Amino acid sequence: MYFGNITSVLSSDPQRAGKIAEKLGKLHENAKVNIYYRRNGDYIRSILVATQYPEKLLCLAEAVSLSSRVILNVPDSPKWTDGELGLLADSSGAKVVITSDLSEDKVRKMFKGIGLEGSEITQGVNDVPEGEEKDKGFIYVDKAFNVKGVGTVVTGFSFTPAELHEKLNAVPVNKEVEVKTIQVLDEDQKGVKPGVRIGFSLRNAKEEEMRDTYILVKPSVPLIKEFEAELVSYPWSKPTDGNYHVVGGGVAVTATLKVNEGNAQVSLTSPLPKLERYILLNVNVKQGKPRVIGYLKPK
Repeated sequence: MYFGNITSVLSSDPQRAGKIAEKLGKLHENAKVNIYYRRNGDYIRSILVATQYPEKLLCLAEAVSLSSRVILNVPDSPKWTDGELGLLADSSGAKVVITSDLSEDKVRKMFKGIGLEGSEITQGVNDVPEGEEKDKGFIYVDKAFNVKGVGTVVTGFSFTPAELHEKLNAVPVNKEVEVKTIQVLDEDQKGVKPGVRIGFSLRNAKEEEMRDTYILVKPSVPLIKEFEAELVSYPWSKPTDGNYHVVGGGVAVTATLKVNEGNAQVSLTSPLPKLERYILLNVNVKQGKPRVIGYLKPK
């Protein structure tokens, strides 16, 4: 069965991000998030490049939250957007590799005070180690459509092993669906492991319901909507009670936070799978100030 890992490329220069991605894979899907693939036997590398930053931070954050590795490009003349991208990379909890022509001292000084201080710094990235994403118990869904003669089809990324005829719960519509067929790179499969771009045709699924669906979860996987979390914020961010965006597993939902001395009571508008951490954003701050507040670690 196919397995793989997912990497996001971050750069304030979209063309530069694309050139880095082209060294790591071939462009297969061109949209608000471009997806590049490289296959080696049963291993498939997926490289994500969001194309609408800085206007659409949420889309970029969703891509980063799908990734176990982030490649962060720092230009010769960094701007506020490059600092924000550094915060986003750090808040994701992914392994970060920084690529830059600047000296190592300048790069480390730029990110002093956050977790990127100890990241690997290189002038170029030509490879990504093979690996398999962790089993998180869900399938991320980004598109749903109807195919004549097949029925309702969804695409996304696997974050758990899945097999034909397996029954999964569609969230947030809360409906059980069955995996009728599985495709990877246009090939029919009997099953798939974590970290792979998939297409599932589903039984007991209507197209309009699946358009509202953002994950398919196994019955035993816990979902959270109201929870207490450790709140880790950056020195220049002072989160207070209010509304924010919480991002995890490729999904951004709005949330209300009640903040108390490094902790927060979190109330999500829609449930998410329980993860080790979630990116915390405030997209309504004034331009030029970081929209990345920090991250949440559920207790």
